[in-house]
Amino acid sequence: MFFHFLNGIASPAELQNVGIDEFEPLCQYLAMPTDLSQLFDNEGAPQMQTIIERWCQHPAITTKMSVENQGNLVRYPLEVNQLIELPQDYSQLINTISLFMCPKSSGSDSRAPTLCLVCGETLCSQSYCCQKELDNDIVGACMAHTYTCGAGVGVFLRVRECQLILLSGKNKGCFFTPPYLDDYGETDQGLRRGNPLHLCQDRYRKLQKLWLLHGIPEEIAHQLESNNSLQTIDWQNL
Repeated sequence: MFFHFLNGIASPAELQNVGIDEFEPLCQYLAMPTDLSQLFDNEGAPQMQTIIERWCQHPAITTKMSVENQGNLVRYPLEVNQLIELPQDYSQLINTISLFMCPKSSGSDSRAPTLCLVCGETLCSQSYCCQKELDNDIVGACMAHTYTCGAGVGVFLRVRECQLILLSGKNKGCFFTPPYLDDYGETDQGLRRGNPLHLCQDRYRKLQKLWLLHGIPEEIAHQLESNNSLQTIDWQNL
């Protein structure tokens, strides 16, 4: 597409057909060999050498590589996405969330403030006041947030219950082990025991890896198959 809009040359008919192997027609369109090793053989080496030399001699490159600008070089231009940073002590998270007010109700506390672990936004979950319309369906604030934050996938922490929720699609979800543990290494979903909770870095890294590798929909499907009670929950209302 870039090549087409750069020089106005239309793509061949082979690239406009669906269900064909487009690699060879694409290489022909770009005037490149189908075997990339040919770029560095006896025939292609001189052309590649010329391209590399021209790139290295470009004024912008020589300026960037000068001694004065060595400290400003971007060595890792693409950072790996991370879930938000959570406090070590769970009480700090509760104190922070206690200041949250429902955005649709004047001065009213939210019954179930829920923290998005992808972007850090706090939402008013499982409440009629913050429901939104999504594709002609009425969904909760968390489910609607997944489509603006995570392309339909979300990771949420219900702070007052210390409950971690994974959402995918408009009506699928499951519970997941929260990353906060007490001194005995146990979770306290619902905060019934009242023991002090601290962030477990290993569990949070596990959640981070699951999210980063796009494994949340698979985890939800696995839990829905193994636990029928999860299918009765109206996940779209969260």
